[in-house]
Amino acid sequence: MDKKGICVLSTGGTGGHVLPCTALATELNAIGWEVIIFTDLRGLQYLDKSSNEYSIEVLKISSETASLRKKILELTYQLPLGALRSGKLMFRKKPKFVLGFGGVSTFPILLMSVLLRIPTFIQEQNAVLGRVNRFFQRFSKKVFCHFSNTLFLDPKLGLNYGNPVRNTVLKKLNSQYLGPGPWPITVLVLGGSQGARLLSEALPKCIETLSKKTKERLTIFHQARKDDIDKVFAAYRAMELRACVRPFFEDVERLMSESQIIICRAGSNTLADISIVGRPAILIPLKHAKDDHQVRNARIFAEEGGAIVIEETPSLVEDLSEKLKLILNSPSKTSAMADKALKMGKPDASKDIIRTIEVFLGEKE
Repeated sequence: MDKKGICVLSTGGTGGHVLPCTALATELNAIGWEVIIFTDLRGLQYLDKSSNEYSIEVLKISSETASLRKKILELTYQLPLGALRSGKLMFRKKPKFVLGFGGVSTFPILLMSVLLRIPTFIQEQNAVLGRVNRFFQRFSKKVFCHFSNTLFLDPKLGLNYGNPVRNTVLKKLNSQYLGPGPWPITVLVLGGSQGARLLSEALPKCIETLSKKTKERLTIFHQARKDDIDKVFAAYRAMELRACVRPFFEDVERLMSESQIIICRAGSNTLADISIVGRPAILIPLKHAKDDHQVRNARIFAEEGGAIVIEETPSLVEDLSEKLKLILNSPSKTSAMADKALKMGKPDASKDIIRTIEVFLGEKE
């Protein structure tokens, strides 16, 4: 295979940033691109250090610190050092393009790509353009986004292609859906890349309100923080439920395809996966996410009919119990939700993004 050249992908440290980045890297590598991924220390945990599909460059940039003051002090020297290091590498390697996936650690890479006049692109996963992406969109050739009405997006630059999705998820595209009924029912609970203590506290209380007959049919797969696993598992065991509680599921796409209902946060990566598999969801968006992007993600998904949204309030357990009972007792409603979720899927996102970039590079040359 002819080598097409070198490209740089830059990503923040959350799973929502890194997973679409690696999905695109896999597709780029498969057609002949040499891929370099820049990330921070948090992002390293989501990357395969032995991968033949991309090489990894880690910048020591703090994504989370104890206080805002400390974070600002750290960034005053971390960002210039990151820019210097990434600039040297890009000057030496001469990548044909740079693509940023958002997050503060992408700032120095995007800055140097602009200064070195390397064609720059942005991929935004959420329904609100992130702050670093918002700043650099004026220097970008195109902004690839998942939601057509992304807030703060320049419509002249935006292309509604979707979020790149991993091949393991794409293999579950449009998996056959069996709605809830008088047979075993699987409930999948996902708390995002960092787990969710709120779900660990609310779900067992919610499940406890279900009828004995319903509980006998349930199997629950629950993603929880390591600190919460024993407590959550003990709560399910006290109800004599079949339950698997882990901090991370390697085969989450298989669990999605086997679930009757998914209860989760409203991170963009999770929603993209759900829309590929085609499953109904109850979304509980993170209340204090930056720019309220999870609430906006969830509302757009719900407006299309693929999910029910429950916001964090003191009546969360009661609201969740009500909606879960409604779904478990309405197979026709859940089937309709699964179909509508599937219609929101964009399985060709990676191919569409790469095609647009390559067309631009071809025209430029």
